[in-house]
Amino acid sequence: MGFEINHIIGNVDEELICPICTDVLEAPLQSLHCEHAFCKDCIEQWMKQKTLCPVDRSELLPSHLAPASRLMRNMLGRLQIKCPYSVHECPLEMLLAEYRAHVDTCQFNPKFIVECKSCLMKVPKDELADHSCIQELRNLVQSQGQELAVLKDTQLSHKQRIGAQCRELELLQFYIAALRSTSPVMGSVGDQLDHYALSHWSASLPQARVSNWGSVVSTPDNHMHLLVRDSLRASGCPMHLLNVMVEQCHEERWPAAMATLERRSGSHNQMSQFVIRLIKPLATGRPCLCIFGVDNYHMPDNLRPMLAITMIFVESVEETSEDMFVPFDLLLN
Repeated sequence: MGFEINHIIGNVDEELICPICTDVLEAPLQSLHCEHAFCKDCIEQWMKQKTLCPVDRSELLPSHLAPASRLMRNMLGRLQIKCPYSVHECPLEMLLAEYRAHVDTCQFNPKFIVECKSCLMKVPKDELADHSCIQELRNLVQSQGQELAVLKDTQLSHKQRIGAQCRELELLQFYIAALRSTSPVMGSVGDQLDHYALSHWSASLPQARVSNWGSVVSTPDNHMHLLVRDSLRASGCPMHLLNVMVEQCHEERWPAAMATLERRSGSHNQMSQFVIRLIKPLATGRPCLCIFGVDNYHMPDNLRPMLAITMIFVESVEETSEDMFVPFDLLLN
């Protein structure tokens, strides 16, 4: 589309008129064959329908078009145009090159966006007199409520999809676990999946701190094993690792430096550097936690679990923020 000819100041040479929109040429392109000139947007729209020159009907292809001659561009560059909002008292006259930028920001435009001083909402200038702050805010709240409802539906759909994918992944993990003994490759794949599942689960659990390692229940009975299973399940433990995690709550399954009371007593200072994850307390109210190998690569081998261990405490466990943890190797530096 060209510059509206009625806004041009003075006479306009006929060669500067686009034969398609009949306004003054804007970003003109010229045929290399017949030398007719057109607005860039006009001729591009025209050529989506036809490959003939709109003036003399000669063949016209995209490859035939080139920027208009310097003479034509100079002639256009000398033309002046008044603001289309001169009817709203805009006094400016300008060169064609300045026209579009001015129109976009002209404050005499009745649709120019202004700010309501009462509610700070943005409204068109010509609507400010009839603007109702309360009604506009109600409309805004209603619109945002509808958007929120859509987002909630989308979130629910995503949760359902993720839940279905998690169940499929668990079935795959059960299948791989059953095949581990058939091949070293399958055993390696299974180990990698276990580490990934525990790493993902660990990141979802809050961190905790133990103030008294002497309050640990190191030899839980069968009833307590059942309570630990419920706690692990409620905390999101991967189903294919549930039995493994339950078995890891007895001291005979713990790393060598924690396998007896005497060894734990000698390792208290190092054990304070564990990254510990808190899970749901037992039904009896006793706190329960997990120590994951993926969280504790900074710990020595005789303290770091291969996968994870589960520990029950009588007391002395509290939830902490993650930034309170400082790895042991950093303390030494």
